[in-house]
Amino acid sequence: MSEKKNLKGGSSKLLYYRSRPTGNRTPKTKIAHGKQIPYFEEELERIYFKEEDVQKFSLDRHGQNIPYVDGHLTIINNYMFDYWSHFLSAEGIALFGHLMRYCYGAKDICWPNLELIALKMNKSRNTVKKYLAILEDYGFVYHFNVQNADMNNTDESPLFKVRKKVPFLSQELYEQLPPVLQADHDRYLSHLLETCEKEDLELDPNVNYNDIYSELIEKGRIHRKPKQLSLFEAEKQTQIKKQLLQQDITEADKQLWSSFMEEVKTKIAKPSIDTWFKGTFATKQDGIYTIYTPHNHVTEWLESRYFTLITDTLRAVDTNFTGIRIESISR
Repeated sequence: MSEKKNLKGGSSKLLYYRSRPTGNRTPKTKIAHGKQIPYFEEELERIYFKEEDVQKFSLDRHGQNIPYVDGHLTIINNYMFDYWSHFLSAEGIALFGHLMRYCYGAKDICWPNLELIALKMNKSRNTVKKYLAILEDYGFVYHFNVQNADMNNTDESPLFKVRKKVPFLSQELYEQLPPVLQADHDRYLSHLLETCEKEDLELDPNVNYNDIYSELIEKGRIHRKPKQLSLFEAEKQTQIKKQLLQQDITEADKQLWSSFMEEVKTKIAKPSIDTWFKGTFATKQDGIYTIYTPHNHVTEWLESRYFTLITDTLRAVDTNFTGIRIESISR
């Protein structure tokens, strides 16, 4: 019995996944020009896909594909150079060509070395990644990160699903072409109708590849790596986050919170203020106040015991707000 091959043609069990932001951000610092600079790092989660779903997924099933006409082909259909290049740019077209170069025969899968492609294009790897994202946006390429399950989930080069048939521009994109290119596109379609067997060719209103990709994502299995921080690391992140948040506080925010605290002192005892309001600060954005507390226990107490008092007190110093959020700066 012949050994089952993975999508890369080998025998190892491969895991295919996409990474996406969870919406959570971790405060960190970096050294720039000899100074410590605080910043937020996006937390990512991985979405794993069954090999059969990766195999079945095809970009060529979406949009109206150009029929084959002898003389209209170079290495890539001339339509790419004439019309898609307006949206993909010369670099995007070149990158698509490099990916197509590795999709031999009827294959729509390749796993090229991006560093090598970057060298061939005389571009940085980050530039290549930028144009990969553009190609994804327009439905020409979709990538999957890969782990080798037989080698302790070691990361391998990503796998790319590449569109093999060139689609027409959607009606929406056609209308974004400069008038000269629109006129040229009209002549192209007219000539195409004369030379192929189709009775009519109409541009699709639009193809939303985000919806197509979302349908695929729904088939995946989400894996979020658990984080275990030491007390020292947790405290360090809390301080960095506090520093970042306080950079956004305006003088108006400071003045209003000072007025708020003065008003609170007339309503509750000092021990309660020292216990539940010490170390708090607030910002106002789009009509919503966000009140930051030192840790979760204070947040929970303010929400359950003092929310009405906070609302009424804020109304006394500022009548122009639409909502209140209470958040902890600690993890």
